[in-house]
Amino acid sequence: MIGFFLGIIYASFLEWWVHKKLFHEYGRKKGSIFDFHLRGHHAVSKKNNFLDSRISSRESYGLCLLGFIHLPTCYLSPVFFCATISYALAFFALHNYGHSNPIWGKKWLPWHWKHHMENPNQNWNVVLPIADWIMRTNK
Repeated sequence: MIGFFLGIIYASFLEWWVHKKLFHEYGRKKGSIFDFHLRGHHAVSKKNNFLDSRISSRESYGLCLLGFIHLPTCYLSPVFFCATISYALAFFALHNYGHSNPIWGKKWLPWHWKHHMENPNQNWNVVLPIADWIMRTNK
């Protein structure tokens, strides 16, 4: 049980860091491998009131890569590994469903809605805003 809980907290911080650092900081640089996030996803969802029903292949490949990179943790703690993979699957499902159904997204992922519609420099988490609470980036 503790391993699963720690895996969820770890995954929340990983999501926070990837979103903040890679997608927003490195993604600002034109030609960056991460520029799709701001120039594509953010631009489309802001223009369409949170709606962006496209599924990003780069995001999908990135989630698979992160799962592969974390595979060794399966030998150390299968429960921790299952938590991180569960979090990644939840991210994929919730993020895509929320942006395909903006009314649902605003109701059930209000922190992510605020990230897109109010201030893109806050609320970095999508699944669970644990890291945002701890890092005080939830507004």
